[in-house]
Amino acid sequence: MFSSLYWASFSDFIYMGGYGLYVWGSFLACVLGLGMEWLLIRQQRKQVIQHLRRMALAQEMEDEEYEHSSLL
Repeated sequence: MFSSLYWASFSDFIYMGGYGLYVWGSFLACVLGLGMEWLLIRQQRKQVIQHLRRMALAQEMEDEEYEHSSLL
């Protein structure tokens, strides 16, 4: 089965029997897609964390205002 996967040189490997452009183009598209997905998830995670921190700070400030107003 794997005896047909032998290439005489590195350029034959890159050429892939005439399908090199398709194979390496597909490979590059997958790598770029996965890289973009990782970057977008990372960016969204930072935004969610920042939003949650703002909400927690706002809730803390609201609780302090309530405590001060109930003491009066």
